[in-house]
Amino acid sequence: MYALHGVKDQQEAAYYSREKNTIIFFNTSYYGQLKSWVLGAVGRILAAEFGIHSIHGACVEMGGKGLLYIAPTGTGKSTSSYGLMTFPKTRFHSDDWVYVRYTYATREGKRVFVLRAEGTDRTRAQGYQVYRWIERHAGDRDGRLGVMTLDNQEKTLKLGDLDLSRPTEAYAYTSEKIYYLRTNLAENFPAAACEILASKEENVPDVTDTFLTRSRSVLKNIADELKELNDRRLRPVLEKKSERELLEICGRLIAFDNARSMLDIAKVLPVERVFSNPMEPVKLAAVMLLKRNPDDSAVLSHLPLDRFMERLLIGETPEKKRETAYNAYRAVDDKTERQFIEGLERQTTPTRTLYSLFSSAGTMAVSLEEEFELFRVLFNSVRAYDLNTTLQKDPRVRDKREAVHRTLAVIARTLEEEPQGINLTINNYGKYIS
Repeated sequence: MYALHGVKDQQEAAYYSREKNTIIFFNTSYYGQLKSWVLGAVGRILAAEFGIHSIHGACVEMGGKGLLYIAPTGTGKSTSSYGLMTFPKTRFHSDDWVYVRYTYATREGKRVFVLRAEGTDRTRAQGYQVYRWIERHAGDRDGRLGVMTLDNQEKTLKLGDLDLSRPTEAYAYTSEKIYYLRTNLAENFPAAACEILASKEENVPDVTDTFLTRSRSVLKNIADELKELNDRRLRPVLEKKSERELLEICGRLIAFDNARSMLDIAKVLPVERVFSNPMEPVKLAAVMLLKRNPDDSAVLSHLPLDRFMERLLIGETPEKKRETAYNAYRAVDDKTERQFIEGLERQTTPTRTLYSLFSSAGTMAVSLEEEFELFRVLFNSVRAYDLNTTLQKDPRVRDKREAVHRTLAVIARTLEEEPQGINLTINNYGKYIS
């Protein structure tokens, strides 16, 4: 990775070469962009060489079950993962980027993920290609596999050593020790403000008198809860500031959606409730694709494969932009990918879905092939759901905070029960969480 500053003839931009595995940044020091592009480029290598899935998402564990959120920016990944920590038996895993390994059961009852394979017919596969290879060569019991255990021990097995009657399982690993969280978490979870205000901040703006007047009730709630927390780090600030100054401090945290803070989550939560070891995985039970569409009355639905893949291929954001896999930092030729996907969309009919066309396409960008093969394996390893985070439109909901807590109740019950075929709307979700 090269970061070049003060280059007068270049706009602020990032460029990636798949062939050379190289990134060049011009005239930017925005940490969010630098971090995400590097993780995206690393993800290309992990997929091709190891079959590890690099996902722009957040993850939390509840009752021993891992839940993965995949969503465009601004639809509630951080709020949903951090907010679930108000429930018992939860552990915070990751906020923005997750690495997933898909494992097979051995006949000895252990779990391994396959790095490479070679059949008695001399066909070979590596990385993301091994999953299809195993499906096609299931009868080749003497095929040789290079595998790794969950504690990172490399071994050689025969294909016959795997118990292919059991499904694959997905294990998520975190990519960061210090999280780059939105400061507006403080609006719904004021306890986070203590650590946010004690941490390095980025893109946190000054606020106007108009904003303070318009948001006074929300800001006063945050300020009052901060006083009740009586955190020793904030005590000097709270004692010396006037009410207006305190409202300004709270306002700066929520005024701009992209204001961020470098947050050590282990200082917000008890250490035993945080995955602090980056090599400790969580076994995933479910994946939720989040969206924020106030025009849609749907709240939660169980997704079939075609719909799951279609959502990720199109990747529509709340602003109606498109980000394949809800990830603007995938380190790919985005223009080529989008032209290919949009070409398939024009061919869809009621009987020819976007994913059926995609899966039967002869040629496509390697980046699309590898990533959506891994999403196929993810779908086969967990339950998949669609969640619309817009409960503020419910006339029974008083404010944004109540809407968030109702959404969290939907998430918690779904993770606990893993229901099939569920379809909740704004009219009937209340009974589900009552």
